[in-house]
Amino acid sequence: MADAALSIRAATFKDAPVVAGFAADLALSSPPDADGVAGALAALVGQFGVGVLIAEHELEPVGYVVVHRLPALFAGGVVAVVEELYVVPERRGEGIGAALMERAEGVAHDWGAAYVCVATSRAVDFYKALGYEPTARFLKKGLD
Repeated sequence: MADAALSIRAATFKDAPVVAGFAADLALSSPPDADGVAGALAALVGQFGVGVLIAEHELEPVGYVVVHRLPALFAGGVVAVVEELYVVPERRGEGIGAALMERAEGVAHDWGAAYVCVATSRAVDFYKALGYEPTARFLKKGLD
């Protein structure tokens, strides 16, 4: 973990405003609607197979991670997918992202996941430094 003042906890519904701000900063295109983020967080918090974790430094939120449990035929069991990882820009490079990933990996291990995967085109060097290896490219299509 980055330092003794850093803690990581499960997100709650009360975290919606801060997560909405973080998610808006994370978004590559247009920022998500705050109400939409609150609704998504409400759907995720406490759901089996989903981990939403908040990193706090001296009780101030500084990042979050979302990890999903996914039964996968190609893996012959369960894999975990880190869907989102965010650390506030002024705190990057302090080990907060690595600490969030370590906790997400612990959650995945508890689920019995064969491995953790991350779909990203950003921060590739960060993930490689944590032992992740490039495997595939993800594509997406909006369904408007």
